[in-house]
Amino acid sequence: MIRALLIVLFLPAYTLAASLLGYGVARLVGSPALLYRLGRLGIRVALFLAGTRIVVEGRDRLADHRNTVIVANHVSHLDAPVLLQALGIDFQAVAKKEVFYVPFFNNVLRFAGFIEVDRADRAQATRAIARAVDALKRGGCFLIFPEGTRSRTGELGPFKKGGFVVAMDAGSRIVPVAVQGTRELMPRGGFRIRPGTVRVRVLDPVRADGYSYDDRDVLIAEVRGRIAAALAG
Repeated sequence: MIRALLIVLFLPAYTLAASLLGYGVARLVGSPALLYRLGRLGIRVALFLAGTRIVVEGRDRLADHRNTVIVANHVSHLDAPVLLQALGIDFQAVAKKEVFYVPFFNNVLRFAGFIEVDRADRAQATRAIARAVDALKRGGCFLIFPEGTRSRTGELGPFKKGGFVVAMDAGSRIVPVAVQGTRELMPRGGFRIRPGTVRVRVLDPVRADGYSYDDRDVLIAEVRGRIAAALAG
């Protein structure tokens, strides 16, 4: 309870202050790098307060992360912040429109390269995918959770095709990542964080441009299989 209280006191205040300061400076210098550094610092402090330890394996596989799609399993709200901290990469993401409802913070996300998608609006979703492909071709790095939502059981769910089609269109390298331990520390349906260890395993990459559009299911099965094997190991 004390850990949760400390995080509740720290994180909103830090996020507001860091966004106000970082956004202005980032716009002035024309780069979102400071926003990512401030975000990573806030996450580091919050995870320390929560008693969360991260063990990372295979991070060298992300040494060159240009035109790269990071594909990870998803079981907890902790997954994205843990990956931002563990991988040390300023990755972008295609996020559902609700994330952009927060005033001012939505400007921070957009400047950092995050792309809003309305899944109910097919035309807008198509434009969002095109923007992600363009960002990747210009050297960007995106994180996707292909299950689409957090697993209810902790088991690896089926993968949606959208992120893989983006990777194929952009000729990207796909790097599978297996995350273990976040569900135990922060299960779905709750916001209380328990102390413990999270294991992040960066797996061997797959070249999306080595597959045709007709072979997209084969690509998905290959990436999902690598993550499933790592989670079982």
